[in-house]
Amino acid sequence: MIRKFISGVLAVATSAMLAGQTPSRYDRAAEQRITGTIKAVASYPAADGGVGVHLDLTTADGFVSVHLGPAMYIGQNNFWFFADDNVEIIGTRVETNGNVAVWAKAIRKGSDILVLRLADGTPKWTPADEGIDGCGVNHLPLQRGTER
Repeated sequence: MIRKFISGVLAVATSAMLAGQTPSRYDRAAEQRITGTIKAVASYPAADGGVGVHLDLTTADGFVSVHLGPAMYIGQNNFWFFADDNVEIIGTRVETNGNVAVWAKAIRKGSDILVLRLADGTPKWTPADEGIDGCGVNHLPLQRGTER
């Protein structure tokens, strides 16, 4: 009974946090090219089983957080990432709840390119949902504070 109560409280709290999120949009006019080395690959699971993939990227200008897309979409396209991979990203900087990150439109690793968004910035994965922060998954808000 206590477990059901705790589960109920967590579900309500998660819903409230997600409802309080301010949706951002991909701004095609603000696209930029960013090159760097992956410092870390992070995955953020959602209650529905989806997993969003983010990269911590070290660039000549400093640290950049990059939000890619759902792990399932990335895997279906036979792509993967490791720390110390050198990558080039086309994307746009977006602020969501005080965190600034890059939403990737395409990423190149070596000679391979993974396209994550259509020309207009719409996600290529199905369903075409941004999630709460552009990675296509409605996970809990990030508490890292490293994305400012």
